Amino acid sequence: MSFVKPLARPVFNLVFVIAALVVVWLLLLEVGNVNPLVARKPGQVLDYLFDPEKGAANRSAVLDPLWQTLLDAGIGFVAGLLAATAVAVGTYLSRGVEAATMPVAMVVRTVPLVALAPIITLIFGNGFWTVAAMSGIVVLFPALVTISFGLRSVSDQMRDVVRVYGGSTWAVLRRVAFPSALPSFFAAIRISVPGAVTGALIAEFYTTPASVGKAVNQALALYKYDLVWSLLVVVTLASIVLYMVAQLLERVVLTRYGAADRA
Repeated sequence: MSFVKPLARPVFNLVFVIAALVVVWLLLLEVGNVNPLVARKPGQVLDYLFDPEKGAANRSAVLDPLWQTLLDAGIGFVAGLLAATAVAVGTYLSRGVEAATMPVAMVVRTVPLVALAPIITLIFGNGFWTVAAMSGIVVLFPALVTISFGLRSVSDQMRDVVRVYGGSTWAVLRRVAFPSALPSFFAAIRISVPGAVTGALIAEFYTTPASVGKAVNQALALYKYDLVWSLLVVVTLASIVLYMVAQLLERVVLTRYGAADRA
């Protein structure tokens, strides 16, 4: 039963978000008076994916690019989160590291990703690593700010207790700052999951052939609107599910360490 309570909230959130998205989807089509040639409703997307005759081929056309996009986003997510954690630790230990890295991170964040795409493509080539790099850039700055805030949220009293017993700054970081930063770390994970997918999709419009971004481009050019809507729906659902998995992991870990109320 101790596992059911952390599980209940993410599952409820998942059902609520999907239901809300369907309602908003239908309302926008109705209010916007979208051309029926272009617009597709949830039922039409389901018919396309589960058609008795062509359903298997249609699902393959949607799921095959999805796995590539999730791989691209996953590499970018891990790389961006690890880089953000390393830089956050460095800024906590040294003001010099903070002064050297934060302006660079802010500049990279403020430059539009589309403008960075040609430069990154020249460096990494027109392929997988370019997409992963651009996805990681999207993840880096918000995760860095969130984790840095969590590490610096330690109270002076807790820091003084460690130092009274002879602890160094590294000991304060390991024994006090890291545990206190757990809610912020998981918040960074939740922020980074959809960010990584978004970054990968933007990059894929210019690079990786076998991906959702490229498949959407090609389907639009060929007026395959059923495929376009199905691709967008499936990648959106994948992002929501991954976000909820991150939320579930957060609830389980924070409940285990007694920090759920601080999340």
